Amino acid sequence: MKNAEKSGEYEPTLLDVLEAVQTGFQKMEERFEKVDERFDGVDERLDKVELRLGEVENRVTAVERRVGAVEVTLEGMKETLESIEQAVDKDAVTVVNHGRRIVRLEKVCAIPA
Repeated sequence: MKNAEKSGEYEPTLLDVLEAVQTGFQKMEERFEKVDERFDGVDERLDKVELRLGEVENRVTAVERRVGAVEVTLEGMKETLESIEQAVDKDAVTVVNHGRRIVRLEKVCAIPA
């Protein structure tokens, strides 16, 4: 201590150190409060994002259901068109066969075409 008094340097007291520590803790507490406020804002934004994602998920599910219904309808239409195609094919064969018979009958009966 004699050296400090001789050199004219100020030596902090225990009270000075305690004040510095309290000031430091107070500043840290203020910073932690600011960080908490920022986390609250981030949490609110994340809640909004989760809500939007839930809405998107619901929409995707609805679209998937609609696509499934359209696929079922298309399959039914395909089956119907295939049945119609077979019927038309049979009718076309019948018409051709009848045409051949008529031509033969006309030749046999000597009817001019």
